Amino acid sequence: MNRWMTSAYGWLRRPRSRGQAMAEFSLLLMSMMLLGFGVSSFAPDMLAVFTMYVGGFYIVLGYPLG
Repeated sequence: MNRWMTSAYGWLRRPRSRGQAMAEFSLLLMSMMLLGFGVSSFAPDMLAVFTMYVGGFYIVLGYPLG
């Protein structure tokens, strides 16, 4: 491993107090929940846009949409 990877790995493996570990865990959990909420709220719109994009190709190529 190079020095940068060794220093990052050492930072991850350092000893933590219980409060610091709980704070890091809560921040990670909150970010994962926000990411999940964002994906679940925008996924139907992204699917609709992708469906219209593919449908446009079908129309341009002259294929039936059914």
